[in-house]
Amino acid sequence: MGKTVVEKILSNNLRRSVNAGDEALFSPDIITAYDYPGYIDKYEEQLRELGINRVTNKEKYIFFIDHFVPASTAKEQELHQGTRRFARENGIRLVEGRGIGHQVIMEMGYARPNQFVVHFDGHISTVGALGCLGIGIRNSMIEAIATEQVSLVVPGTVRIELEGSLQPGVTARDVFHTIVQRIGPAGARACMIEYGGKGLRSLDMDERMTLCNQAMFLGGISSIMETDERVYNYFHERGLPGYQEVVPDRDAQYEKIVQINLTDIEPVIVVPPSSANTVPITDVLGIPIHSGYIGSCASGRVKDFEQAVSILKGRKVVDGFRLNAVPTSTEIQAEISKMGITAHLIEAGALVSFPSCDFCVGRLGALADGENALSTGTLNIPGRMGSTKANIYTASPYTIAASAIYGKITDPREFF
Repeated sequence: MGKTVVEKILSNNLRRSVNAGDEALFSPDIITAYDYPGYIDKYEEQLRELGINRVTNKEKYIFFIDHFVPASTAKEQELHQGTRRFARENGIRLVEGRGIGHQVIMEMGYARPNQFVVHFDGHISTVGALGCLGIGIRNSMIEAIATEQVSLVVPGTVRIELEGSLQPGVTARDVFHTIVQRIGPAGARACMIEYGGKGLRSLDMDERMTLCNQAMFLGGISSIMETDERVYNYFHERGLPGYQEVVPDRDAQYEKIVQINLTDIEPVIVVPPSSANTVPITDVLGIPIHSGYIGSCASGRVKDFEQAVSILKGRKVVDGFRLNAVPTSTEIQAEISKMGITAHLIEAGALVSFPSCDFCVGRLGALADGENALSTGTLNIPGRMGSTKANIYTASPYTIAASAIYGKITDPREFF
């Protein structure tokens, strides 16, 4: 019986064959976390309770400071200081000032094809775009940090077979939310999501990262993609080692296979208060919008800003509309500056900020009661970006740019 991508990676990790439903202790190649109250600071406390003074194989660990950046209170700075000290005392790699960890871990070459990475945050699924298995294990993180192992039942896999290519004005965000609409928010419950097919080849790496980032909103454990020449080029162009081909066997067994024709996808909007409320954009045209956010670990990459600027260039954001543009990493920030994208965003009236998670969680760019926002952030639940009485609509960069010009939800296809 053939194997899915996740079965291959976990079999390689264990050095023996495993299939969906098998339970075993696996040794992650990378154990990673970000600095946030109740996480890294608690791990240190829990390790002491277990009688562990230092981690052993320090090369397996990498921590990121990407929230509260820069710190605006003494308490936030104290949190960062604690993380720096913990990392220094244990010889753990600590990265700060380079952007959101889920992105930077790929740019720095720590997430590689055929590897197994754990984090407490489910958006580590983003690394699946590289053929790397990233799983958010929540409270089991202390098990991984203390023992360098994690108990895991090999999940079944939902295969999403892509064909065709995207039409103008349509993005990877529209693709993902169309999949939610098609199979439901529990359509991949407790399963891996494996993307492949001829249509995958038409999507660049930025688009693939967006697709993989959102796995939890299909009920999935994580997402992963088969590798191809685009993934090879991602590593080759950066001079990164460790590229391996990762593809499923032709006779792999899946829980189900979902066919998605990219050519048929149209712009969609996710309506508050749930990530399950996906509707065609035509259902919500004209709703007043007060704020826009392009950024987050889901959609703050070069492609996202290219899409926004293709509409904003030579135009102005309507008076009173607040448009926040937040690159996911400093590498992306530098690239869009070299390309002239930053200047076009500023000329259009956007606030271009430093890479940070803080706009996505409402620490910066917060909403007031009664306001409506269009966001490429990860969640649209009440209170995510400030007031619990504000409304967050999730949309693509194209849609946010078009809507910023008129101050209301606008179909971006009218600009093509």
